[in-house]
Amino acid sequence: MESHRSTENSDDPRAGAVELARTEKLYDLERLLTFGDVPFIIKRVEPEDFTVSYSEVVSNIKMLLLTLRNQVPSGTGIAFRISHHTPSSCILILAILNHKCHFFATDKMILSKKLKVQLCRAGIDFLIVCGHMIMGSEYFELKDTFLILNEEYKLFKLKRGDAEDQNLISLPANMCYTITTTGTTNEPKLIHVPYDCIAPNILALSKKLNVSMADIIYLGTPCTFDPFVVEFFLALQNGAAVFLSPYSMRESPTRLLEALLPLNVTAPGITILQATPSLFRMFGAAAIRDRILNTGTTLRWRTFPMLRGTQKLDGL
Repeated sequence: MESHRSTENSDDPRAGAVELARTEKLYDLERLLTFGDVPFIIKRVEPEDFTVSYSEVVSNIKMLLLTLRNQVPSGTGIAFRISHHTPSSCILILAILNHKCHFFATDKMILSKKLKVQLCRAGIDFLIVCGHMIMGSEYFELKDTFLILNEEYKLFKLKRGDAEDQNLISLPANMCYTITTTGTTNEPKLIHVPYDCIAPNILALSKKLNVSMADIIYLGTPCTFDPFVVEFFLALQNGAAVFLSPYSMRESPTRLLEALLPLNVTAPGITILQATPSLFRMFGAAAIRDRILNTGTTLRWRTFPMLRGTQKLDGL
């Protein structure tokens, strides 16, 4: 099952923003360069943070584009599988978009026929993998290996053969990304999101939250859950920074909270937190009251993506 999200409505107050979005995209390299040495990525590591500026990000994107242009036709779909957000994965996403391709995040661990069929349905021809993935040479062909910030990635091409694989799907114009959701049927459903749909929402939210270059936004939502696009694009729109924490910190709410909102005044804390109720609850009532909801921290905004299933805020 596939569906498209659209904002093509003359009565929609975002219509003007849609027209602007068609002429300039928030991830365009020339636009990103205007932010210069402003930090775009802040990864909390000891003894000091690892920071990548907008200009450094653009330099890495340009190098990666040389690889993509040699192997991947512009305008196609590229899937990627990463276990968690890293500085290199942020650069990868921006390179895919600047190659005029749409992206699709998967969490599958095996290069199987099932994955191949799903990617075909999503309009995907290539898959980029970071880390180990069980090889399925019958369905995927290894095309190249490359480094981004010293992390190794592998580029695979889907092997088209079966009649069902050859069927071309109809995608909306100006595609940005595809996401998978189970909805109310518990069956995987592909949602194709054009740039014209997401851009007006980012512009509106930027204004509502008064986001600026001084903000630090926690990039904590998995790539397979589309609220991560809001976190990522909100920073790009405003020259703000995305904040990354080591994946191991998820196992320790105390360490994660200290990374996000450090008591040490010399380390920057996040200013915008988008959290699912499950992540929010993980910190515990005392930490929520004394740190997250405390107006004395760096945190300006706390937002929640659309609640799903049994994830509720009752009782907090």
